[in-house]
Amino acid sequence: MTTSARAPRSTLCRLLSWSPQSSGTRRGPDPVWRRCPTRGWGSNSVFTRSCRGAQRERASLRAMSLPLTKAPPSSRWHLERSVFLWQLLLAGAVLLLVGIALTIPSTVSNPELFFLGVAVVFATTAGAGVVPWGRLGKRWTILVPLLDIFAIVMLRVAEPALGAGLFLVFPVLWMATYFGLAGAIAGPVVSTALLIAGLFVVQDPTSGTRVIGALIIPVVLIFISTATYVGTRKTQAQRVLLRQQSELLESAFDRARRDERTLDQVMNTVSFGVVAINRFGRHTIVNRTYRRWLDDFGTPGSSYSPAVGYREDGVTPLAEGERPLERMLRGESFENLIVWYGEPGEKRLALGMTSRPFTNTDGKRDGAVMVSRDLTAELDAIRARDDLVASVSHELRTPLTSILGYLDLVLDSDSLSGQDREHVDVALANADRLLSIVSDLLLASQKENAGFLLTFAPTDLAVLAKQSIQSLKPTADERRISLLLTSIGSPIVYADEFRVRQVIDNLLSNAVKYNHPGGRVSVAVVGDDAEVEIFVSDTGRGMTAEEQKSLFQRFYRAESVRNSTIHGTGLGLAISQEIVQAHDGNIRMSASSPAGTTMVITLPREPEEDE
Repeated sequence: MTTSARAPRSTLCRLLSWSPQSSGTRRGPDPVWRRCPTRGWGSNSVFTRSCRGAQRERASLRAMSLPLTKAPPSSRWHLERSVFLWQLLLAGAVLLLVGIALTIPSTVSNPELFFLGVAVVFATTAGAGVVPWGRLGKRWTILVPLLDIFAIVMLRVAEPALGAGLFLVFPVLWMATYFGLAGAIAGPVVSTALLIAGLFVVQDPTSGTRVIGALIIPVVLIFISTATYVGTRKTQAQRVLLRQQSELLESAFDRARRDERTLDQVMNTVSFGVVAINRFGRHTIVNRTYRRWLDDFGTPGSSYSPAVGYREDGVTPLAEGERPLERMLRGESFENLIVWYGEPGEKRLALGMTSRPFTNTDGKRDGAVMVSRDLTAELDAIRARDDLVASVSHELRTPLTSILGYLDLVLDSDSLSGQDREHVDVALANADRLLSIVSDLLLASQKENAGFLLTFAPTDLAVLAKQSIQSLKPTADERRISLLLTSIGSPIVYADEFRVRQVIDNLLSNAVKYNHPGGRVSVAVVGDDAEVEIFVSDTGRGMTAEEQKSLFQRFYRAESVRNSTIHGTGLGLAISQEIVQAHDGNIRMSASSPAGTTMVITLPREPEEDE
């Protein structure tokens, strides 16, 4: 066989598959056994563990004195060396036999035949060491064990008492090992044939002792040859299995190394920070982005945790045990936790952090991973937007209030004609609408912790719903939209009448605004002992599941209405939710389809008192 063009196998694979029949392999250590890399993710990554396992296996092989630093020899050299070693072993045994024969006089009954056999063995040994068997081919090496069988039979015939017939084991083992089934059969057959032929060379071929000896030896040789052949086949099968397992192991190493390299590049390319720990709390992954943040906001010489962290407001420091890394080490799971780093007034970093623990097959904690996203620019933009909206709204509100006041004075004048009064009414209505928008913008720009100034009193929700319907009836009539009101149970709650009316107005306004011409809007007020619910249903266009996720987000408007002629600020539902939550209630969308939408407001009879 010639050297294969396939990728080089590992040293372990070559050692396990090394046999007289194997082909030549590459010299030098395989790249898979090089020193394990220490750069990258730390000591607990997949490839690092695999590589260290390979090093431990290599150390075990060295302990068994297996030569890993040199590749196995070529098949030609190995064939020549193997033939000579087999023959040298037999020559040594024959030399010992000659020494016994020379030491004890008159031991050999036929010295001429005896020394002729010895000469054949030594001549064959010399030929085994000189002849280039690698060039001739393996099949020609069978001449050596055949000549050995012939020489050993001569030694036995010359003097059976010396037990030279036992030396037939050497060539029989050789043939059964090297030449498979044919060799396992040929060895005992040739030996038996020559032993029987040797009986007729002596003067008394029918001697019982000689006949029994000539029959026992072939039986022994048959058993030895069979056992050797079976053992060789089993060894070869095990060798093939080990070779396949070694190739699978090396393939796994290659995949792990490739996956490690790919994942390492991905982790160091992404713009978010990644930190992972094992079950002992040691860091296994710290990517380049997170390290850059640590360089700017970390404590020199400390662990992988920034120095000081502040809550979402950017002012309140995180208490001991609230820091994200500490929570991750405890195995806590959190999502979109916003933390500010850096002192107020200086360079700062806002991170949105999400952590998830790992569990093994037994359900026990096996580490955790935390992903951080830079939200600094986003939060700064939101803050700048709110400041701008608040500033502009405040600047607009003052002149609008003045305009409304003067318009009221104009309407109170008796000298105003009918047509002029209509014009002033239009201007007053639009000024009121503009003031309402400005008020919403101001309310939306308030900080979340500012809250609402609420005045609680007994409030009839059915009356509020009726008033809201009456105010929107002219707009609904223009589009032929019918407004229906039903009330079941007591509609009285303890609430801020002005703010609750604002919520109902927002829902009814949306139901009319986004409805189809000729549609219907139904309002139902349903009360029980603990709470009152207001259902506002329309036959409009509805909302998709994706749009519903951002339903109560400030300034959000669905894609379908942004591209339409319907105007809005995207603040109504967000403000409504804050008002309802301030009453310890909730607002939700209970149903939405292409046939319409149903919004539900739930208010308790009395809000819970703050402790």
